[in-house]
Amino acid sequence: MSDNKNNKDMISAVEKEVRENPNSVVALHRLALLYARNERFDDAIATFHKALEIDPYSFELRINLGSVYFQTGRIEEGIEQNKLALQAHPGAAEAMANIGAAYLHLAKWEEAAEYLSMALEKKPDMVPALTSLSTVLVELGRLDEAVEAARKATSLAPRLGVAHNNLAVALFYKGQYREAADALRQAKKYNYPVHPEFDRQLNEKLSEIDA
Repeated sequence: MSDNKNNKDMISAVEKEVRENPNSVVALHRLALLYARNERFDDAIATFHKALEIDPYSFELRINLGSVYFQTGRIEEGIEQNKLALQAHPGAAEAMANIGAAYLHLAKWEEAAEYLSMALEKKPDMVPALTSLSTVLVELGRLDEAVEAARKATSLAPRLGVAHNNLAVALFYKGQYREAADALRQAKKYNYPVHPEFDRQLNEKLSEIDA
């Protein structure tokens, strides 16, 4: 109850600040983030757009608005905001990675691979981009590259279950079943919710080898 009251008080205080300073991009941005945090997504989007009318080239506004669109399932609009952020700040790896992850969500594998690879050229150690890229590369049948991306992700974030799972999947499709099983054990160790059907198929392959 106190958290809800604190949130309402914070929102009220920033709304008052915006009324007193309607052209303050900082205040509008802060209010939009508060709305989003409290799942008032329509209010958040409207407030982001007000701020962007004042500062249309703000990278942070575009990225954060894109995040709200992604949260609410408006993927194409999220991609558009990140592309606008990229136009204003060419070479921004965060925007590239966001676009790549969104294309992955839409199963647009080629586009996803393009943007994720661009992000990793700028920041080679972006673990989320590496894990997303490993998934995309499996879908494209580029299995050696998928293994490489997943291995790098596990080396950078050894406790990240999804990275181990992605490595297991890539190795499975390469026919390296024992190595895949080792990777899957690591995924389970770090509490990744392994897909039961994949687990079953891998165990079947291991049984065939041992038969």
